[in-house]
Amino acid sequence: MSKWLGFAGHCKKQGRLQSFFVLSLSNMNLSIIHAIHSIDPSHGGTTEAVRLLARTPDSVRSTVLSADDPASGWGKDWPCQVRLLGPAKTKFGWTPKWEAGLRDLLQPGAVVVVHGLWQYHALAAARAARAAHVPVLIYPHGMLDPWALRQSRWLKCFTWWAFNRQVFRQAAGVCFTTEDERRLAAPMLGKIRGAQLIVPLGVEEPPDSPEVLKAEFESAQPALAGRRVFLFLGRLHPKKGCDMLLQAFAAWQATDDPGKTVHLRLVGPPHAPQYQAELEQQCLALGLNIGQDVSFAGNVAGRDKWRELAAAEVLVLPSHQENFGIVVAEALACEVPELLSDKVNTAPSIAQHGAGLVADDTVAGTLELLQGWSRKSADEKTATRRQARQLYVRQFAIQTARSRFLDVVKATVTQG
Repeated sequence: MSKWLGFAGHCKKQGRLQSFFVLSLSNMNLSIIHAIHSIDPSHGGTTEAVRLLARTPDSVRSTVLSADDPASGWGKDWPCQVRLLGPAKTKFGWTPKWEAGLRDLLQPGAVVVVHGLWQYHALAAARAARAAHVPVLIYPHGMLDPWALRQSRWLKCFTWWAFNRQVFRQAAGVCFTTEDERRLAAPMLGKIRGAQLIVPLGVEEPPDSPEVLKAEFESAQPALAGRRVFLFLGRLHPKKGCDMLLQAFAAWQATDDPGKTVHLRLVGPPHAPQYQAELEQQCLALGLNIGQDVSFAGNVAGRDKWRELAAAEVLVLPSHQENFGIVVAEALACEVPELLSDKVNTAPSIAQHGAGLVADDTVAGTLELLQGWSRKSADEKTATRRQARQLYVRQFAIQTARSRFLDVVKATVTQG
């Protein structure tokens, strides 16, 4: 909230705050237009973040636009209008339908929220908003993190100078999900005038109690009933540290002998078809038995995802770079403690509130997480689970996150 009040102060400096206190949500015909490259569910956190933010009160119109092919059917069950403007012609996401798709939405009381960078949706949405005198907010979703910037470095450098820098200069505000994300992005933003806001994301409650969901999981996966499941949930991608996790897990078994009840479960789609095969080959080289020691569950969604979380003893996420980590908040909602690398931007909150452990994004650091958790007493583990749930309620419940987001949107409209 303090960051939002800072935005109000920013508005005041511009001499535009006087209308803020007289213009309410109910009489401004508020319309939120979310522009994103793709809402492919396999893309994970950013797609889920947009879906959650798009669920707004009936008095607020939310629309999501992407460059996806309408034949994909994505977004049919979303809580808002979804316009799929593709299929995109290139990986850059160009489609001639962006301008027409936006035109009727850009009315007084509208705000365009750009999710993610580097592709055509950001340019198209910002350009159309500028022509219609509609304000723009940007969620980088971790794409200004130094690790992310090093990937396809020269292409990103070109698109930054070609148009992304101008998109940021136009923006009324840049929304970061954590203070760490803002800090890491600071060198790129320089003297850009838009307000820099901390607007944390949130997640919905599980669809049932953890006990019920765990029972359903064990019924569907009898081979894992009664096992101590250490869960990785997310895209199988090198940046997530999957290879390090396998190495650390094998080393833990070899040195500490945690017992055959321990099982490492990797849940999520591979970023490329061959990557899961590479991880499976690594398991064999490390002496890990696929099925007994480790399992790959593929992509899950809906209630199946919540069952996986509720059945886990801990969530393990040794990422080299992770922005907010929707799955982190989802695990907290299920009372599941976290074992995180220090490159996960929500890690400071986890450590501060005793909801898990944090270490370096190395094999040694990941091994330290596994060993540190195993050394905790039963009472300490119970206390950590309790802290996990309390942290979810205080910081990551969806109602709190939506309220913060709508406050920022309202301030943006009144400023503009």
